[in-house]
Amino acid sequence: MPDKIRMDSHKLIYHPETVAKWLRGENIYPIEIEISPSGACNHRCTFCAVDYIGYKPNFLSKDIVLRDVAHMSTRGLKSVICSGEGEPLLNRNLPDIANGIKSYGVDVAMSSNGALFTKDKLEECLKAFTWVRYSVASMEEKSYDAIQRGKPGDLERVKTNLAAAVEVKRRQQLTTTTLGVQCLLMPENAEQLPLMAKALKEIGVDYLTIKPYSQHLHSDHTWNIDYNGLLELEKEVTAYATEDFAVYFRANAMKKIHKGKCYKECLGLPFMTHIDAAGNVWPCIAHIGTERFSYGNVNDNTFEEIWNSQRRKDVVEALRKLDINKVCREACRLDEINKYLEELKHPGEHVNFI
Repeated sequence: MPDKIRMDSHKLIYHPETVAKWLRGENIYPIEIEISPSGACNHRCTFCAVDYIGYKPNFLSKDIVLRDVAHMSTRGLKSVICSGEGEPLLNRNLPDIANGIKSYGVDVAMSSNGALFTKDKLEECLKAFTWVRYSVASMEEKSYDAIQRGKPGDLERVKTNLAAAVEVKRRQQLTTTTLGVQCLLMPENAEQLPLMAKALKEIGVDYLTIKPYSQHLHSDHTWNIDYNGLLELEKEVTAYATEDFAVYFRANAMKKIHKGKCYKECLGLPFMTHIDAAGNVWPCIAHIGTERFSYGNVNDNTFEEIWNSQRRKDVVEALRKLDINKVCREACRLDEINKYLEELKHPGEHVNFI
């Protein structure tokens, strides 16, 4: 399967009008918003980047989410990812949130550990999603339980739910819904990845993506993994790829670990943002919980009011003054976007000779 979804790259090239407005210095609205429907989580993964928040039982209001999506869909918003600091499906209104977002012509996706995405919920809302990405550390029970630290039997529940998702997708003819599994490559699961690819291929999901652990500055978990010694797994794991099952071994992202960034500021912040389960709006997930970097709260003001506020301008200006190699995560989601924007803003020589 060819990489039509640009897993290890970026997609700003498909939004030239918005990028052009940004280059002219205009105030643009985000193309993508990531929301945390739930602050609570049914797992305590050893790799959790936002464990320091404390898995608080906060839940985003369906009415507030849909209020702002309805308005922002007319301002350039194209997608919403339900993910964040907790398990989205612990928010009992998640199916209605997903279907509501889709009804406004905005693409919606979800990252989930999959243990709660049962057949009844799949029947209710799978059709709304452009993609669902399951976070699964292993398909072997002992290592899965040790890494994800959920309830006994959760791996079997995930396998059952994955098979159910494949069945619902086929029966409802959801040709535009992509089902994927994401796995963080760690020493504890490295040997099992080839068998994981084989098992997922047999279940019938669309892809497996294997990515590196990226240390969050505030996380209580600290991992210092040498990915140079794990890159040789790529050939063995990708051997299971076919036209119907893709394996994305993100070697490019792995090679970024412990390497400095080639740009001095995060230029990609205007194009996306994050709303946590308590309604706080943040520049990105790297700064959740650092109060001085909060743009505002959607329970107090509309998203548009927050986005156009002086406070957001002040936060962005403050972030520009920080050393990006000290305050941001390695292999950040915005890394490829930042490289692209840096080149557009500071082009090299001979650019007219195409």
